[in-house]
Amino acid sequence: MAKLSKLSEEMVGHFLSRLPPKALMRFKCIQKSWCKLITSPSFIASNLSVSRNNKFASTTSILFKRTVLKDKKDENDIFNVLRDNNNDRRHIFVSLLDLFIDQDGDDQNHHSVVDNLIVPLPLSNCPFSLQVAGHCDGVICLVNTVLEDVAFCNPAIKELKFLPRSPLLLPRRHPDDIHGIETDVNAVGFGYDSKTQEYKIVRTINFITGICYTLDPKAEVFTLGSQSWREIKIDNDIHCFWTPSFELHFKGIYYWSALSYPTPGEDQESIFTFNMSEETFEELPVPDNTHPRDGVVKYLAVWKESVVLISCQGDDDPKSFDIWQMDDSNGVKGWTKQLAIGPVTCEIPLVFWKSDELLLVLSDGSVVSYHLGNKTIKHLPIHGVEDPQYIHAVVYVNSLISMGEGRS
Repeated sequence: MAKLSKLSEEMVGHFLSRLPPKALMRFKCIQKSWCKLITSPSFIASNLSVSRNNKFASTTSILFKRTVLKDKKDENDIFNVLRDNNNDRRHIFVSLLDLFIDQDGDDQNHHSVVDNLIVPLPLSNCPFSLQVAGHCDGVICLVNTVLEDVAFCNPAIKELKFLPRSPLLLPRRHPDDIHGIETDVNAVGFGYDSKTQEYKIVRTINFITGICYTLDPKAEVFTLGSQSWREIKIDNDIHCFWTPSFELHFKGIYYWSALSYPTPGEDQESIFTFNMSEETFEELPVPDNTHPRDGVVKYLAVWKESVVLISCQGDDDPKSFDIWQMDDSNGVKGWTKQLAIGPVTCEIPLVFWKSDELLLVLSDGSVVSYHLGNKTIKHLPIHGVEDPQYIHAVVYVNSLISMGEGRS
């Protein structure tokens, strides 16, 4: 009888581990033993493994950050609605959408119902300053670049936790400076350290004085396990800047668009990276013939399990995109052009959700899926009222991972 009971428990665990987090959160209330099982570290890891590696899944989850109006009457006053630092007339949503991996070419039922999580204040104070700074294993990092607030969020279980304030001390004031020192959060990125099996947020900070002295930058790391910030070494004189659909975490490396200064008075566009395991920064070149002075704009994405850079002429309509694949086979990171996409009428690319399907944002803020082969477009039930460049998207892995303690 004991063996039968043990077998039943194992079968229940095996069955439950294959269910999505949304269902499991409801099943926690059925009985105490289920709640204990579903919240156990081993079960959470098993459920995550299924989400990551299920090659037979019929859907792919996509996460979007977008702004919607509460009342359609405000469509003629969008600028003021977005500028107001409150949520009276708008919502900023983190939205999950399941796209069906359709094998028979049927355009019907291409998507399921959108599941929305409202981003609360103060993170949602301004739609233009809220960014998704990385996704890993169902957890995303939300950053308000104006308020310098940072939060972990797991949309699948509707959980959001603010990180504690950084204890990083400001440097001493320069003796000739009467204005004090201002902080400028240069870059924020979230990812996974496979060596220590920890989730981390890295942040670089510039310090600027009132008389334009620029002091040495500092960097710090927050680990989910320790729930604390600590300072780390940074030697790079580099400035990261936000670019639509560029920042990316992939296989323990975080990527930003940046400018470096090889000689005084000269700037050079590059890609700035952070290795989550080694906690080191590196500067990478961009492909030749993609300089912004030539009107070329760039985006980063993951395609066929590789980092790719997507480039196009920014003022073209319709646009044609070149796909450059990162190559380090000879020990030196470089880029190889793989293919061209388009022409297609759109504003920006978002993310590859299949090897032959690319999500794009149109000028009206709507999102479509573009098939690289037959060049067909499928419209999705996702729309944002902000400028299309402020709509973010990532391929999402559902999980039960909780952020633990923090400011709710």
